[in-house]
Amino acid sequence: MAGIEIKMLGTFEILVDGHAVLTQLTQSRKATALVQYLVLQRGERVPHKTLTDTLWGGERCANPDMALRAILHRFRSMIAQEHLTVLENCIVTNRGSYQWNTELPCSVDVFEMEDLAMASGQEKDPARRMELEERIVALYRGRLLPLSANEPWVESHAVRLHVFYRAAMIHLLEQYKKTGENERIVALCANALEKNPRAERIYLEQIMALEALGRQEEARQVMQRGLAVGCLHQAAEPGRIGAMWRQARQADRNMESEMKRLVAALPGETAAGAMICSFETFGQIYRMQRSVQAQYNVPVFLLLVTVVPVQPQDPEETEHMMEVLENLLHSCLRSFDVAARYSDTQYAVQLCGMPGQSAELLERIKQAFYRTPAKGRYLLNYNAFSPKPGQAAPRRRRTRTVKRV
Repeated sequence: MAGIEIKMLGTFEILVDGHAVLTQLTQSRKATALVQYLVLQRGERVPHKTLTDTLWGGERCANPDMALRAILHRFRSMIAQEHLTVLENCIVTNRGSYQWNTELPCSVDVFEMEDLAMASGQEKDPARRMELEERIVALYRGRLLPLSANEPWVESHAVRLHVFYRAAMIHLLEQYKKTGENERIVALCANALEKNPRAERIYLEQIMALEALGRQEEARQVMQRGLAVGCLHQAAEPGRIGAMWRQARQADRNMESEMKRLVAALPGETAAGAMICSFETFGQIYRMQRSVQAQYNVPVFLLLVTVVPVQPQDPEETEHMMEVLENLLHSCLRSFDVAARYSDTQYAVQLCGMPGQSAELLERIKQAFYRTPAKGRYLLNYNAFSPKPGQAAPRRRRTRTVKRV
C-alpha cells in the first residue's frame, strides 16, 4: 500500500509515495482546517458539535451541520479527482463523531517529534540522547501550521512542540561546547535563527563559536544582525560577548529559581469548589473571561441568583440563608466558576461551559437550597444571560422563579 506523509511543521503538505497531493485543498480554508484538526487529534473521535464549534467559532453560519457535510463532500471529491484510493477512507464518520483513520499507513511529523521528545527525555545513554535530539532539531522545520497559527486549536500544540525543539537545541549546544565542536554550534545556531531571528542567547552562542574559530568578520556580521533586530544589548562589541553570555546565562538561572518560588507561592490546583470573591474582583475576572471568549469562543454564562422571602422575615435569618447559598455555590459549582455577593439578597455567578452542564449545576443548587430548614419561607430566583463575543449585557433582565421541590 502507498505510504502517506503529512507535514505540518513549517508548512502543510500531504504526500503519497513522496509526491505532493491535494494541493488544491488550500483553496478551501475550512476543508484544510477540517483535515488539519482531525489529524492533530491523533486518532481520537471528535464529536460533531466540537468540530462545528472549532471550525466556525464566533463566525456566523446559518447551518453549520449542513456546511460541515458540504466540506467533507468537497474534500472527498478532491480525493476522487486525483484517484487517490489510498485516501478514500482517511476520514471516518461514526455516529455523531468524525475521526482521522488510524488504520492508514500514515506518518505525521508532529507525532514523530512528540515520540522523539518522549524517548530523549527517558534516554540514559548520552550519545543516544544526542542522536534523538539531533533528529528533533532536523524535524522541526518551523512553527506548526504557520498559515493557521492564530487558531486556538493550533496554538497549544505549537507551544508544546516549540518547547520540545528548544529543549533539544539548548542541550545539544551545551554538549557541543563541552567537546569544543564550534562548527556544529555555528550550524545549529544558524538553523535556529532562521526560525527565530530574535533569540538573544542563540546570537551570543554563534558569535562566541565564530570567534573561537577565528572567523572574526563573520562574528561581527552576526552581532550587527542581532543589534539591528534589537535583541542584543547596545553594549555588545567584539571581545565582550563571552561576558555578556555569562551574565545572560546567570540571569536565566536566577529566573528559574524565581519562577519556582512564584509557583510555590501560588494556590495549588487541587482546590475544590467555586471561587467566592468580592464583586470588584468578580468584575475583573468577568472582563478577562469575556476576552477569552472573544478569542477562543468559550461559552460564558452570567447568572443573578436571588434569595426572596415569601413574607417579611427577620434580617438575621435572611442573612443566614445567604450564607447557606454561598456555601452551596462554593460546593456545587466547579473550581473555574466564580461567585460574588452582589446585594443583600443576591449573588452574581459566572459559569463556563456548555448550557447543559450549567443547567445541571443550577438544578443541584436549587434542590440543596430547598432542603434547608427555612425552605418554606424563601424562594430561590435566578436569571441567566449568555453574552456573545462583543455583545453587551442587557439593561433589563427577566427573572425566572425556581419552583420548590
